[in-house]
Amino acid sequence: MTTKFVDPWDTAEQAKEPQFSNIIWGQCEASSWFCVLEKGVGKVAFDPQMHNLDLRRTAIDIIVRPLPEMNLAFDLTRNMIAESREWAAIVLPSIRDLGISPKQLHGSWVKVQTVPVTDKAGNPVTYTDSNGVVKEKTTIKFLAVFQNEEACRADYLTNSGKAPQQDTQYAGGNSNGNGNKERETALAFLKVYVQNACRGQSDLNVIRETLALNIAQQPLISKYFTVDSPETVQLMTEFVAPI
Repeated sequence: MTTKFVDPWDTAEQAKEPQFSNIIWGQCEASSWFCVLEKGVGKVAFDPQMHNLDLRRTAIDIIVRPLPEMNLAFDLTRNMIAESREWAAIVLPSIRDLGISPKQLHGSWVKVQTVPVTDKAGNPVTYTDSNGVVKEKTTIKFLAVFQNEEACRADYLTNSGKAPQQDTQYAGGNSNGNGNKERETALAFLKVYVQNACRGQSDLNVIRETLALNIAQQPLISKYFTVDSPETVQLMTEFVAPI
């Protein structure tokens, strides 16, 4: 078999600056704790034996861990003070608009967007990073909260264009023939599940067990495919990690 040589300089010459979406789907981790703001130190835990109650503030820490399908190498993290415009005027209202309490964020599956932080006059709030570069401060705006991971993933696949839309005439699952859009949708989801099961795993038995369980829990996928289906086997050969 002939191996085609690819010159990395050819790739480098065609490279473009990466474009990052400001919308992320994933699981949210959220916590709050009382703190005081110490000059030169930042937030330290509030101690009623040491600190005046008037100095007490509420720290909010939010992390959104993106769905694996987004192929992002970072988590979206924001740390803020509840007694701030960022939280009170931007983040908190977006949570309340979804009909939930901030206490319900931890462990939830969400869709969020990074938006600019502005002052009362509407001007962007800036900061200087560790390299001395002045940047505009951004924060998190919650756009949706989902019942579970599957619903979050489905919304991502639909809105990112990575899953085919299901035509209304096939919504009942009674269609057949070459135009079965429901089966195409199931195949798109199957690909995601196979990719997740194979990520970093080379043991086919482990991969098969994981897939069998996941497929069984998804009626749309199990309607058309099993772990032994040719499509599933083909996908496993594409995604399985090399030994």
